Amino acid sequence: MDTVFYMLETPSWAYDFCYYYAFVAAIVVVMTVYSIVKLFRLPAPVRKFLPLTQLTLSMVLSAIVSVVLTLMQFWICRGALQPTAKLEKFAANCQSGEDCTAIMGTPQPSYSECGARKKCGGYVMQNNMESNGDLSGF
Repeated sequence: MDTVFYMLETPSWAYDFCYYYAFVAAIVVVMTVYSIVKLFRLPAPVRKFLPLTQLTLSMVLSAIVSVVLTLMQFWICRGALQPTAKLEKFAANCQSGEDCTAIMGTPQPSYSECGARKKCGGYVMQNNMESNGDLSGF
């Protein structure tokens, strides 16, 4: 089971690899501008038969949609893989379920899991504590 958790663990380089999407968005912008410039630099006899306004508008709209969707992927990637993601206040580092039970420090037996991100979670109380007979607090 540890092998599965290890395979599912996020690689350390994945967060920085998100910049790939920002780079792709920049390439789309540069290539769109380059294509529009090349379109308007065509010889006059060729431009006469082309609908330049429609071609330019379609290239610009296509580039805008592509850039927005690519940047959305960038933002999603960075948000999901952020190493300082907000964890529950009780989350603690662990290597096994026994570590989590020891960290919890309850006098009763309990079962807890060490999750895929090596954080404690999933505490299940067995509720089998016995009264010590002192009911003065009630």
